[in-house]
Amino acid sequence: MNICMIVHNNVTRDGRVLREANSLQRAGHSVTVLGLADADAASPVEYLDNGVRIFRVFWLANAYRSLILSAVFRVLPVFIVLLAILAGIVWAVRGLFTAGGPLSQAWNWLVATFANIVHWGPLDYAYFVFLVLIGGTLAFVVWSAVKAYLRLLDAGAQMKADEEDAIRRYAEALLKEGALNGIEFPALKSRIPNWVPDWLLTILMEPMEWFGGHATRFTLLRYRAREMTEVAKRLKPDVIHCHDCLTLPTGWRIKKALGIPLIYDAHEIYEAAAARMPGITDYYARLHRKYLHRVDGFIAVNDSAALYYRHAYPDAPKAVVIRNAIVLTPSEPYDGRLHDAADLPLSQKILLYQGGYSAERGLPILVRAASMLPDDWTLVMMGWGPIAGQLKQIAAQSAQRTGRDPAVRFIPPAPQKELKSWTQGATVGIIPYEGKMLNHWIATPNKLWEYPAASVPLVVQPFPEMRRVVNSYHCGWVLPETLTAGGIADLVAGLTPEAISQARLGCMRFIEADNWTARYEKRLLELYAAVAPAKAAA
Repeated sequence: MNICMIVHNNVTRDGRVLREANSLQRAGHSVTVLGLADADAASPVEYLDNGVRIFRVFWLANAYRSLILSAVFRVLPVFIVLLAILAGIVWAVRGLFTAGGPLSQAWNWLVATFANIVHWGPLDYAYFVFLVLIGGTLAFVVWSAVKAYLRLLDAGAQMKADEEDAIRRYAEALLKEGALNGIEFPALKSRIPNWVPDWLLTILMEPMEWFGGHATRFTLLRYRAREMTEVAKRLKPDVIHCHDCLTLPTGWRIKKALGIPLIYDAHEIYEAAAARMPGITDYYARLHRKYLHRVDGFIAVNDSAALYYRHAYPDAPKAVVIRNAIVLTPSEPYDGRLHDAADLPLSQKILLYQGGYSAERGLPILVRAASMLPDDWTLVMMGWGPIAGQLKQIAAQSAQRTGRDPAVRFIPPAPQKELKSWTQGATVGIIPYEGKMLNHWIATPNKLWEYPAASVPLVVQPFPEMRRVVNSYHCGWVLPETLTAGGIADLVAGLTPEAISQARLGCMRFIEADNWTARYEKRLLELYAAVAPAKAAA
């Protein structure tokens, strides 16, 4: 079969996408992965060793050209509203300041009143006090109304957080009781009504960006989907495989145009993601509500995510669970590259974090913990991301305060092909994600396999999926319920050589039992065998 995968990144760093593409290619299919070009991977075409093709779509130029051409339709409504507001202000100012207007009359009244104040009687003074009280009361009411309105602006985000927390606690109780079947599981709902079309979102939300706010660029999402659809259609695939939620509109367009099956691979619970822009998590829920029941095959990243989707979207196909397990490969002796890059002696123990620097991952707390580690330990941050500057600033402030040689070192991310050789240099690997959102609470990131594959024991948060791995295979340690810098430092300081050696053996047991080839490759191929003969739903 000719398979086209779609993902909104440069493909190079996405281990999950590459593993699935390689397995399908080895099974005799022809696999093309459509990704996006960026500064780290600008080549439009790349061929992997086993024949997988990577096409990177240069969508921005055409998208911005369309954005400029369509700007009049998005700017005009906002311009009309602003013009109406400006006209109203001009009219009000002219009315207030003209001779005989409200301000002129009020000024004349005040002048006459205070000119005659010496002649006031007791009733005049009482009347004046009464007016002041009435004016103060009205001002207080107006100010209270303004404060209430400002609180409403944040209410949506707080409601979302409360909703996620309620679902998390509900799921936690069910997991402890083992009562996961036949129950009514709550779901995160989109606050964007079904009847609101995508083009209207561009008018309602995007003006926030023009005035200094941070809003989702829905217009660019639409144009990106259009560009990738045109490229994919020219490939004439037999199956379209969408990775991540934002690729669903593209996949649905291709499915309709070519009449082929659509497979959707959900890497997380997107409605509960750590969104950086207003409206995007609601948009994720909207996309799932619109498209999930139309897919022909559905993949979830773990059992908890599959459980959520089953109850949140009962009309969707039953999810096949394919976790982020890695391909088991022989280990080479460690060559010292991690220590060299961090400028550390080989005798220094390393607490390693590898991956993206994103909000809500507990990374500021982790960096603060570095200065509390014993002198023979150093935190190494190997990755990239939007909060890199913030983390480096925290590290510099800690070093200045403690006077200790930098207890944390930042190094660039390692190439995916070489990642294991880099990870091998760590003594312990940490996953400090915060439990503020459902998505992190059920997380099974790539690191959960990348560390043990390199014989590096885990330090994880006490969340169900990660805790289950550590406790079942004794391949690491679980942090306290509340994530603190002191808690991280105390746990690491208490690790003995014997405990680390035993945990390394647990890593071997885990990775031999739960690797890509042993469990998940077969599930992927069986899904394709079941979906391929089926006709795409109307």
